Amino acid sequence: MPKNIYKAFVFAYVVLVSGVSSASKEDSINPESLIAQARKLEEIWTDGTPPIAMRTEIQVFDAKGKVTTGQYNVNWVSPSRWREEVEISNYKRLRVHDAKGYWQQSTLKFQPEIIFQLDTLLDLKAVFRLAEKQVLGKVKSRDKDGVRQNCAEVKWTTRTQRILCFDEATGNLLSVEYPSSENSNPPDISRIAYSTFNKVGERRIPFEVRAFRGRTVVATVKVLEITPTTAENPALFLAPTNSEFWPQCDDMQNPELVNPVQPRYPPSARSNGELGRVILYAVIEADGTLSHLTLIQRATPALESAAAEAIRQWHYKPAACGSTSIRVETSLPVDFWLQH
Repeated sequence: MPKNIYKAFVFAYVVLVSGVSSASKEDSINPESLIAQARKLEEIWTDGTPPIAMRTEIQVFDAKGKVTTGQYNVNWVSPSRWREEVEISNYKRLRVHDAKGYWQQSTLKFQPEIIFQLDTLLDLKAVFRLAEKQVLGKVKSRDKDGVRQNCAEVKWTTRTQRILCFDEATGNLLSVEYPSSENSNPPDISRIAYSTFNKVGERRIPFEVRAFRGRTVVATVKVLEITPTTAENPALFLAPTNSEFWPQCDDMQNPELVNPVQPRYPPSARSNGELGRVILYAVIEADGTLSHLTLIQRATPALESAAAEAIRQWHYKPAACGSTSIRVETSLPVDFWLQH
């Protein structure tokens, strides 16, 4: 699935380490092995999973606590033959996957920001995958909520992008935490927590995923049922009417911004104390240009205009499958932040 890239999140993270023996134990734990074990346990949409149907319930909470419900359903045959549907509010997206990508049909010509956020909750492969130029830090142990955890940082050159924390006893991934970044607004999602683990074949997967903003739950995905399927319905895997094909591969190289033109903070907005995060939907084309720019998270008119003006000048090294450049959907956040 295409990913939301270049997001900055805020999370306050404290590691408690005590004793020489504890430190030496941490030094012996390999972060690569933690990820490999969790992938083996929790990645369900992969070789070895028999034909199944999964039905889930989505809940999204706004700032006032109002709940919007939706659903995410999957019909799975193999990595080259599966179908997924997500529906929430007035938006519906259908994808039918084959070996080279997926056919996509949706009710809008762009993806709302909530859909990018839900993709983050639903795609464990993206959580485990390291981008080009990312490295793993040393493993640190901690006790949280009565569970001993081993946590590993996924790092860029200058900052930590996320922290993966695993149950020491079972090997399951328990949370993904997003540390703070300088000169940015509070994040839409600061932590993802995985719980209610159940066996599906030889795997042990989370039946509940929760997204937090600080300490507040902002979205949940709950598995209602997973059932084996014995009779395949070929009609489910036909390309949907009025759909568009998006190439994809397991070892896809993510796009890379090569000229990050910084937005100009409008003087009037600065003097008025205006701040916030503006997000635009975009398609990064196979030549690295941007198309289909659409505002999907608002701030003030002045900030929205400044963000759009900067983003229109951005250019990318495009996403690629092997040596073939491909187009991808993404959301592009721009933060306007005032030092106090």
